[in-house]
Amino acid sequence: MNQKQLEDSIFEAVSDAIERVWTIEEKQFIENNSELQSHLKEWLNNSLSDTCWHPDNYKLVQDLNTPSNFSPPTMLENEEIHIPF
Repeated sequence: MNQKQLEDSIFEAVSDAIERVWTIEEKQFIENNSELQSHLKEWLNNSLSDTCWHPDNYKLVQDLNTPSNFSPPTMLENEEIHIPF
């Protein structure tokens, strides 16, 4: 996929009630693209009420908000992710 297709696919996964988990390729693209990260953070903050975010995608973007020098406690394997919507 080219970059435009990846971006479209990433945003499609968190819109229109699709709730699809991002692929490994999409996750790598997000992790290596600070501009896209910024757009996703804005999208997340503006779209929590529409319930379109898959918990795995939500967690990935939330982790992007964590300062790199801060190490959050490790989640227990069976612990559920709480999405506030």
